[in-house]
Amino acid sequence: MKKLSIIAMLMTIVGLLFWQPQLASADELSGHSHEPGLRYLISKNALVKDAKGSYRPNDNVTRGEFASYLAKAMNLQETSDIVFKDVPDTYLHAKDIKLAASAGIITGYGDGSFKPNAAISRQHMAIMLERAIDYLEIPKGTSSITFKDNASIIKEYRQAVSVGAQLGIIQGSDGKFMPTKNATIGQAATFVHRLMTLAGDSNDGNSNSGKPNTGDPNDGNSNGGKPNTGNPNDGNSNGGKPNTGDPNDGNSNGGKPNTGDPNPGDPNTDASKYVIKEISNGTLVGNQGFSTFAEAEKAMTKNTQVIVQNDKIVKMSSGYVVTNDYVVLKSETINDSIGVAGNTEMEYLSSDETQVKVRLAGQVGYLKHADVTLIPFAMSKGRSYYTNENGEIKHTLYDYKTNKYSSSYVYGKAPSFMKPGEKYYSWNGISFTNGDGASKGDAYNYYQFLPARATTQYTAEEIDAYIMQKLAEMESTGITRYKDATKKSKLIGLGKTLKEIEAKSQINAMLILSLAQHESAYGMSDQAQDLNNLFGLYVYDTNPLNKKFDSIVANINELVDKFLQPNYITPGGSPGRNFANGAVVGSKALGFNVKYASDPYWGAKIAGHYYRAEKALGFKDANNPYTIGITTTHGLNVRTEASISNSPLFTYARSGMPVIITNSATNGWYEVLSDKLHTGTAFVSKDYVQVINTVK
Repeated sequence: MKKLSIIAMLMTIVGLLFWQPQLASADELSGHSHEPGLRYLISKNALVKDAKGSYRPNDNVTRGEFASYLAKAMNLQETSDIVFKDVPDTYLHAKDIKLAASAGIITGYGDGSFKPNAAISRQHMAIMLERAIDYLEIPKGTSSITFKDNASIIKEYRQAVSVGAQLGIIQGSDGKFMPTKNATIGQAATFVHRLMTLAGDSNDGNSNSGKPNTGDPNDGNSNGGKPNTGNPNDGNSNGGKPNTGDPNDGNSNGGKPNTGDPNPGDPNTDASKYVIKEISNGTLVGNQGFSTFAEAEKAMTKNTQVIVQNDKIVKMSSGYVVTNDYVVLKSETINDSIGVAGNTEMEYLSSDETQVKVRLAGQVGYLKHADVTLIPFAMSKGRSYYTNENGEIKHTLYDYKTNKYSSSYVYGKAPSFMKPGEKYYSWNGISFTNGDGASKGDAYNYYQFLPARATTQYTAEEIDAYIMQKLAEMESTGITRYKDATKKSKLIGLGKTLKEIEAKSQINAMLILSLAQHESAYGMSDQAQDLNNLFGLYVYDTNPLNKKFDSIVANINELVDKFLQPNYITPGGSPGRNFANGAVVGSKALGFNVKYASDPYWGAKIAGHYYRAEKALGFKDANNPYTIGITTTHGLNVRTEASISNSPLFTYARSGMPVIITNSATNGWYEVLSDKLHTGTAFVSKDYVQVINTVK
């Protein structure tokens, strides 16, 4: 019996040696496929438990949460006065959302909302990540990665997806990206963790650094526990640092990433962050190196010299600036944020080591070096220009990614000072110069600067006839998109609806038609055909919605009642909105184009549709034109009587606002059409309105 007792005791002791209770520190994240990323966010105080004590790793991440993750992980500090109407100061992530918006990483909806509680799709997450990549100045290189479902990715987002995949931040499954699928909190955590690892912050926030899993089912490789950065040599001898994307990053360059300089061993440049080069026959020569921007700037003695950092010009004496991709410019001129499309030319004003001061159609603001390319005039291979083609003004655009002239459009009659065969240049579509920069004259295109309250002289029947004529023309091109346009276009038969809207809402029927033609590819775009959306409503850079309208009429009413009337036409806009920059399609200087579209030539292109309709129908509107004036002072009051004794009907906060003058009233007043919906007369002081000559 004693032997049995001893044996039993020994077995108990052995069992105790091999049995261990579950560690008290284990939680819902232990062993989770996205554990490193989740722990990383926790270490940044970006991810906290909910009321039930859970991190909810498998729940869908919202737009507000993802913006907060990025803001906290990137330690964003600078804020502007950007406000979203559905993000009150009391909202949990309000501060982080404002930080991310101020950094240009997120944008809102056209109605001024952000929709912070909406689930975010993978493709919209990708574009936020690309902006974060640019903000952090992580080298992107050239990416051509595509997925099997690439066609399902919104066209404007494909580059962002490709860049994210190239850097290993985002990954697909079975060759597919699944762009519209919502991401979980765990997946979002992994994306942010990979991003920050590339930026040099790879802290896991826990003791799990030996685990290779980064959230990808195939990521259990020999990558030393580091998240995959997308480079096949990431498990190399690079000192444990994440690969920067340069194939020679583990070379003998002192452990530093390759700057791209062809002479890295040059004693002038090896330890130099900034290099002065000189423009000679359209190329850069010389390698005078400096450790600081200030030293290099002080050493610039010629107009032909530039400062270069990592083969990128960061300062020059004269030239212009081109946006690399979509950016948000904070205009100091109107104290508002302006969306700007990629490939946009802007005036170069100055630059320092962190930012570039630019002017876009009169709007002055700053952009980061990563967002733009500086092009000295002496190195320009081509620029967008204007010409007089058979009496019409033609704008030819240059594509800086391909270094080729890419497209052109006609948008009205050419001003009298434009001579056939000569090229003209303009920063704002109003003031034109020759190639030497000498002023040649100012010109306001009638259709581009005609206020929306104008009434077209065309009837519903004439509008319908023109629509069918234009659809037949597009159908005859043989382009697949316009096949059967005369039968399928969503524009067919809109004449009556447009004239009814004009009568009820006092908005020009031809202006609405021109907007619809441009935004919907003459009613044949997928959005028009599938969603009854003629105007690109709710289609913005970070917009996850594909709202379907019950009918085309409902879509037009939404455009008028929720966009044009309250925000773009009525002076001052709805409370908290600054979209009312003039009741014309305009340009980036004034009008709808300031905020409605990022394309700086959107207003001119809309004007081109109006012009072509006029040309086809006999120029009824141009032959009996409105007189247009431009206000010349801030805070100009518009009144219901030609007297200052009555209260203002409304006030123009900004100067330079177009107005339609209907009569020269007595005692120094103009009678005008009210931009605020108003059936009676309106008056403005003649002293503060300048009549302009329009080209029509």
